[in-house]
Amino acid sequence: MDDFRSWYWLETVVDLGGLKPASKRLCRTPSTISHAIKQLEKRIGVQLVKTRSRRIELTDAGRILLEHMRPLIRELEGVENIITQFREGGPAVVRLAVDQAVDQTWVIAALSTFTQAYPHARIALHETVLRGGPTLFLNRDVEIYIGSESIDEYTALNLNEVTFVPVAADNHPLVAQGEQGLLSDPQLRQYRQIVIRDSNPNHASNSGWQGAAQRITVDHQHTALAMIREGLGFSWLPEHVVAEASGITRLNVSDFMYEYAPVRLYRHAMVMANPAHAQLVSTLCSYGAEFTE
Repeated sequence: MDDFRSWYWLETVVDLGGLKPASKRLCRTPSTISHAIKQLEKRIGVQLVKTRSRRIELTDAGRILLEHMRPLIRELEGVENIITQFREGGPAVVRLAVDQAVDQTWVIAALSTFTQAYPHARIALHETVLRGGPTLFLNRDVEIYIGSESIDEYTALNLNEVTFVPVAADNHPLVAQGEQGLLSDPQLRQYRQIVIRDSNPNHASNSGWQGAAQRITVDHQHTALAMIREGLGFSWLPEHVVAEASGITRLNVSDFMYEYAPVRLYRHAMVMANPAHAQLVSTLCSYGAEFTE
């Protein structure tokens, strides 16, 4: 790193126009900076600077070499910033599982705020369904889980709530029937339902399963939306997803048929000992709570 520091100091001297302004920027004495540059010249065997009218200027060789070194200096500065972040407790990778039913708007906003404080942290986001998230959490494949499923022996932080509503394509028979009055559960069961598979391969539960005789099971609600638009069936989806979707209609059912699921945040105790993870949890909770208001 000594050569990197010397090249960086040389760059600062050249850019600021002299040793004195560079010394203020670098918090080093002019003599210390001058000595470092001379030692660099000695190590590489090339004269980099010359003095003209008491002003330090680059030689032709110095100008060419510094032009090649500038990109490397920027890269090494980035590495030093990463080292500083890790030294101060920043994580290399943050792993969290978020259920697909959760509104991603506030989750993404929270992650955006977090990355401003920890720009070099890598984020591994698992989009799960039902018990898939808790399984990753219990296996310690993630440090944080956000969703509606409870996890025994762990204390949850309550964030907000998800409402599931029934939807179908605009031209689906259920839409026309709903115009005549409220649809009943037996009426819904007569038609094919699109359900979302539990992302835990060892669990048999399905999101939105209401007991319809016919069903299509998919892995993601985006796929469910596409099938709904094609008229392949109806489905129960999060209200926030329905609000932003086109080509589908919310079915006319009584309010008591809606499903409500709390959104909770679980985190491993050891996570809170890490300043970066603690800040991420705090940010997620802040955005999640604000979302409910």
